[in-house]
This record gives sequence, structure tokens and C-alpha cells, in this order.
Amino acid sequence: MRKTVLYTLAFFLTVNVSLQAAPKELVRRLEKARQYLVTLMEAPDYSIPQTLLQSCYGIIILRQYRAGFLLGVKGGTGVVLVRDKKSKLWSPPAFVASGEGSFGFQIGGQAVDCVLLIMNEEGMEMLSKTKFKIGVDASAAIGPVGRDVAAKVSPGTAVLVYSRTRGAYAGASFEGGFLVSDDKANEEFYGKKGISLRDILFRQAVPMPKEALPLVEVLQKYSSLVDNNQRP
Repeated sequence: MRKTVLYTLAFFLTVNVSLQAAPKELVRRLEKARQYLVTLMEAPDYSIPQTLLQSCYGIIILRQYRAGFLLGVKGGTGVVLVRDKKSKLWSPPAFVASGEGSFGFQIGGQAVDCVLLIMNEEGMEMLSKTKFKIGVDASAAIGPVGRDVAAKVSPGTAVLVYSRTRGAYAGASFEGGFLVSDDKANEEFYGKKGISLRDILFRQAVPMPKEALPLVEVLQKYSSLVDNNQRP
């Protein structure tokens, strides 16, 4: 009897821990996204104008990789968050995966960090698809940079692209690519089988996880109608 009670208690403790603890690799992915956003925003010559972050509908932060000679294949992972129109608060993050095949003169390997700002309803509708391609399912343009830039964007532009590269590489810059929901990562992170991108971003199916707070706080800081030097 005593052993049965102990085994039962151990079982429930294990289940409780598994539900509360997010996988470390996914927490690291959130932290990398936060670090890159801060690095980008604190670089005077490369920062995203704050007015664009204040008016955007959502954001995708990606780490992509490309390697090969002549034929390049790019893949990677990232996170996406959207903002509530009324409250201006950010949603919990959803995990996405990316991939792309490209052809051209390419030597060496490259890591590409990208921030994609979703600027209108067209961009938001793109997120409802199981697989979508930047520049095809939603129009895209290279975003203006600089803290003091008067950021004027065409109303028809759904996605603004910001990217930086790391590593030795000769070839084309960011060319878009397809994105899909990283269903396995979302299920592992939220502990819900079959949870979808739409559930997380639009249906309020999950609360904000504590592991996402550092990234969300940084986003709130840069997208709020306050001076950049103020903390959230």
C-alpha cells in the first residue's frame, strides 16, 4: 500500500514538472530571438524605426542557414508573435520553421538573422496558412533603417524585411522563403497535442508562458509610445 502511494505521488510530481518546464532548446530559441532584436534595435545605423514597431501587426524573428557550392539550401527556425489591435499587447510566441532552395554563385556557409514586420491584414492572413512564402502569399520589401528615419511604407507592403549575415559567404542576400508552423515545437513548449499556430496567435488558447516574458518585455519596450531608453 505504501509503495503504491509513493509511486502514485512520484507519477503526479513527474507529470507536474513536465507540464511546467519548457524544453531548454525552445527556451534558448526565444532567448536568441530576444538577443538579436536587442542587437538590431541598439545599432544606430541598422535599427528598425520605432514608429514601424509601434504600428506593426506582428513580428517574425528567424535564424536561417545557407550552405553549398552553386546550389544553396536555406533552412532555419524562429518565432512569431502578433499584437492585439486594441490593447497593443503581444501574444504568446508560436514557433515556426523555414526553408528555401536557391541557385546562384554561392561559396561557403552563412547564418542569416531576420526580423520580418507584419504591417497589414494581408500579412496577418498569411499566418493562417499551414505553409506560406514571403513575397508570394504576402508582398514584401526591405525595411528602412535608422532611429531618425522618417519611416514611410507603401500601404500595399505586407511584410518588411530586416536581415544581417554571419559567416563567410558570397551570394545573394535574403530572398524570402517558405515558412511553416513548427508543430512539434509548439506541442512540446505548450504541452498541448495538436495545438496550431492560429490557436496560439489568434484564439488565446494558451496563457503567456514565463519563459517568453523576456522577449515580450523587449518587444513591448520598443513598440510602446515611450522613449527607447525607458524600461517596460
